[in-house]
Amino acid sequence: MSPTQTIAEFITRYDRNDLSQEALERAKVSIMDYVGVTLAGISEESSVIVRRIITGMGGKPQATVWGSDLKTSVMLAALANGTAAHALDYDDTNAVMMAHPSIQLLPALFALGEYEHLTGEEVILAYVVGFEVGARLGRALNPNFVIQGWFPVGPLGVLMQTAACSKLLGLDSDQIRMALGLATNLASGLRCNNGTMAKPLMSGSAASNAILASLLASEGMSASESALEDRFGFFENFSRGDMTRLEQAVESLGAPLEILHSGISYKLYPCCAGTHTAIDCALDIAQNYSLNVDNIEEIEVSITSGVKYLLIHPRPKTETEAKFSLEYCVARAILDGQIGLDQFTSEKIEDPALQTLIKKVKPNYGDQRSLSVEIQVRMNSGDTYSSQVTEAKGTPGNPLNWPDLEQKFQQCAKSLLSDEEVRQTLEQLKHFERLQDVAQFVATFIQTGSQ
Repeated sequence: MSPTQTIAEFITRYDRNDLSQEALERAKVSIMDYVGVTLAGISEESSVIVRRIITGMGGKPQATVWGSDLKTSVMLAALANGTAAHALDYDDTNAVMMAHPSIQLLPALFALGEYEHLTGEEVILAYVVGFEVGARLGRALNPNFVIQGWFPVGPLGVLMQTAACSKLLGLDSDQIRMALGLATNLASGLRCNNGTMAKPLMSGSAASNAILASLLASEGMSASESALEDRFGFFENFSRGDMTRLEQAVESLGAPLEILHSGISYKLYPCCAGTHTAIDCALDIAQNYSLNVDNIEEIEVSITSGVKYLLIHPRPKTETEAKFSLEYCVARAILDGQIGLDQFTSEKIEDPALQTLIKKVKPNYGDQRSLSVEIQVRMNSGDTYSSQVTEAKGTPGNPLNWPDLEQKFQQCAKSLLSDEEVRQTLEQLKHFERLQDVAQFVATFIQTGSQ
């Protein structure tokens, strides 16, 4: 079979009996994290702008725009919620996708699940299937995909989310191939927009387009049945790599599941994952040594050259640019001894102490294969303080536990939910597979009047 056929057959045949308890639990953790970061991102400017546009459009009331009393079409709801989910860059990542799996799956799945009154178990199964397709395509496409300047959340996100939506809607193999073909024509996203509001918009757009592709295919719209591997198709245009990479990547779908094999990294810090190991280093130094920042001569950051093309704002002027600035994140961690939502504000960026210290942060880009980071803080006195971290907290090799992520959820949700509502929502998330109706779950955390 062709790669497109192989993927379509995998989507149709994978069922609940194939899903291990470990994979189920991993998916539930990701859903909890996704709900939290989406609630936290609702008040961000990018989310507010999208919500304002959608409010003016109206739309048939099919699914909820989170954080409001607005119901609109499933596509527009997914657009709004997907944008909010990525607005803070606080959502999870996967190394082989080089992207953000949960925001590339759950905005569409929640919108469709609410509209169709589907169960939590059905959403989980579709999530795992979409994750598998996305990670296998990521293995085939990367690193050329990212090196050429594509932002995977857009082109990869629309494909894997279409795969997940197709599973959720129960499309047959032929319909899935059409859906994937349609999705390839809706795939786009550029890394030059890192640090702007266009980046989270891509998450919402991918979700909306995935729903569109799946619904059109269900109604009989045609597309290339081999759009992934065709000449002038998705793989050739987005990667330009050897086609055997695509064939090899999909030949063993589900064995083992990528959600367990390559795993998921959950973020402790609301900024680009490329900064996280360096932040861990900087926090280690800040918390273990009493530094007089006025006496710092230089902060040398030895880090993989692989992040150089992600962290493109050495002197950020906005909160979104600061999330993609190695220099800012390291300097802010040294100054504050912590990195959280409160560290990414205009006041923090304009802070005179930050503006002085950031000039002393000197990246030393090295071997792209090594993900280890070392920071050396040299003082005017000649003293040196250093720290080295091999893997950032939250990565599969240095994982967080449920209480860590539960605390993150509480921090993310506190501006919208009461303590009791947080407790109730967490209880439902812990047992998400038991939900009989996703719509009832969404209704538990709707905050009216916050449009």
